[in-house]
Amino acid sequence: MRFLNIILFLPLALFGSNLKELINLSQKNEQYFIKQIQSEQAKLTSSEVFRNYLPSLSLNSAYVANNKDRFIIDPQESLFAKFSLNFLLFDGGAREANLKALKEQEKISLLSKEQTRNYLALNATTLYFNSLSLRKIIATNEQKVEFLKSTLQRLKKFYATGLSSKDELESIEAKFHLSVLDLHQNELKFENIQKEIRILTGENIIPEGQATLEKPFYDKVLNNYDVLIARENVNLARENVNLAKAQYYPKFFIQDNFGFYKNNYNPKVPYPFINLTNEILEKYSQNNQIILGIEWKIFDFNSRAKKVEKERLNVQIANANARLNERKNREELLYLLKNIKVLKEQIIALKLALKAANIAFESINKKYSAGLVSYVEYLQALEAKFKAQSDLELARNEFEITKANYYFNAGVQIISKVKQ
Repeated sequence: MRFLNIILFLPLALFGSNLKELINLSQKNEQYFIKQIQSEQAKLTSSEVFRNYLPSLSLNSAYVANNKDRFIIDPQESLFAKFSLNFLLFDGGAREANLKALKEQEKISLLSKEQTRNYLALNATTLYFNSLSLRKIIATNEQKVEFLKSTLQRLKKFYATGLSSKDELESIEAKFHLSVLDLHQNELKFENIQKEIRILTGENIIPEGQATLEKPFYDKVLNNYDVLIARENVNLARENVNLAKAQYYPKFFIQDNFGFYKNNYNPKVPYPFINLTNEILEKYSQNNQIILGIEWKIFDFNSRAKKVEKERLNVQIANANARLNERKNREELLYLLKNIKVLKEQIIALKLALKAANIAFESINKKYSAGLVSYVEYLQALEAKFKAQSDLELARNEFEITKANYYFNAGVQIISKVKQ
């Protein structure tokens, strides 16, 4: 078999991987790496803002030189430094609302990271089962090609001796070339799957093994990541309302400024007055200033009221979106369970159909070889046999992928449901 020979002589860099290994490799994808960094950024933002609300100490220092004309009280040179200690005492609850909002954003970022992780696992699972299924279909295509090739060679000999008709030979030859084309198309699909695996994992691997997924059961508790994120967005919107309401209250702050300076006046006065001037003008000085301040916006043409109303509307939007996500997720899970049930019945039916098609082909093949049936019946039986094999593989593939989709939509980590 040409396809099997390709597998046997693949370069050493190409290695096999079972489903769990493939899922673990998918977690190294850059999409997940980006989400990890974004989650870390959300934590740092929350920590940064919290620390901004703590007391802060700053230094302001400078050297000043005055040249040319100057007043007698202006020093020729001056060096000063001022330390300022600032602390926000009360801001109407804006501080608490802002910190809570950042915590909600932190949770959303974490949920988004876990959603991406499971999404990559879903992609890996889909590629795994598509690869296994397609390889079996390719093997079936190769068997079909071999059957038709053998029949075609026999017919050419019969035709050369006048024992078969030209239309029979041409029909079998056309069917043979169409089967070869079908084989090449499926091999190209396999190469596309390998390309997607390389993009996903960064590795050149071929899925191996016979893994399956556990049978899913419906859970009324919705843990879908879209649902959880939508709920957190409701909490975030509520905190934004509190943040807008805080603008109605005054802000109280305290500030302590401690400064000192050194001056060199070098006054331009007559010599007899120099000592008197030096006594009056201080060369060294320090002071400490304490400020207890208030900042309060009293009137703003109802700007704050409009801001609060806008944020309240955002809460309604977030609630509506959360309800919609919950309903969509609940209906999707119920549909997937029904789909899994139907696919299971389909697999049973296709197994029986394959068994019947194999029996029918064996009988038709013997009769055709003995010249008891026409080539039309032979081709129909051959097509039915290999179509039944392909249909069964496709149904098994869809069955496993549908289970993976159920776990993804249920918010369950797919890797935890893999059976090797």
